[in-house]
Formats: sequence, C-alpha cells, structure tokens
Amino acid sequence: MSSKHPSAVNFGLIAVLATLPFAPPLVLAGCAGPPPVSATQPTAEGDTGQSTPGFAQLTDIPMPARASIDLGRTLILGSEDGWIGRVALSTRASLNDLYDFYEREMTRFGWRKLTSVRSATSVLTYSRDKRIATIAIAGATLGGSTADITVSPAGSNQVKP
Repeated sequence: MSSKHPSAVNFGLIAVLATLPFAPPLVLAGCAGPPPVSATQPTAEGDTGQSTPGFAQLTDIPMPARASIDLGRTLILGSEDGWIGRVALSTRASLNDLYDFYEREMTRFGWRKLTSVRSATSVLTYSRDKRIATIAIAGATLGGSTADITVSPAGSNQVKP
C-alpha cells in the first residue's frame, strides 16, 4: 500500500464492500437450472450468428429456445407448411420439460394430438392437414435432451393382396 494515495485505498475498499450485497444473488443465479423451455427458432450447431435459411422456413413446428440442430442427422424437403423430413435437435432442457413443451406448443401450432408415450424415450404423434408429425424425445448423455421430429405425408400404405 502506498502512503502517497491513502484515499485511493479507502475508495477501493469501499467499492469492494459496496458490491458485497449483490454477490449472493449473483452466486444463486449461477446455480439456477436451465431456463424454462420457450418457443423460438433454433440455431444450427456451430452457428456463427448467421441465420440458416432452411430452418427459418419451418414455420409450423415449434422450436425450443436455444436449441441446436444436428445438421448431420437433419433432412428437410420443402418449406413452410408443406415440408417433410426429419429435424434432429439438442437442448439443455430436461426430457420432461421438452416433452411438456411439445405437448403444449404443438396444439398452438394447429397440430392435433393422436397419441403419446411418456418414458425414457418419449414419443408424441400429431396430425395436421395431410401430414403426420412424430416427435421422439430422449435424455442426452451429458444432460439436457434430444428430439427427433419426423414429418411425413399422411396416407394409406396398405399392401394389397
């Protein structure tokens, strides 16, 4: 400590003491779990801030906030309300939170629930117009969860004798 500037030392000590009341909320905020799942457009894995035009065109399926798209496992044909294919997502949300998100949001996007199974790998199936959407949700190895959303045309695939 320098004797030339004793007020600087006192000012520094006062500045540190003044911030102490704010420290516990900051520490507790860091311990909070992942935020609730909300709808937004996802970003592609390895995204550099530039939008991925193909995914912005998927307007009829809710996407969790801060979800990452696994481009190696995703295949989309078409766009907007007529696309078919698979979108593979990963998110920090738990399996239960992601299941609840899709159960809540799919009906808001005009999909009608056909069936669902809630388990270690949960599956939800919906219909809308002439398409079927199947959402398979599983826990991820290092926390969070993954979802494979497969959309296909509805129709009869019966084999004739």
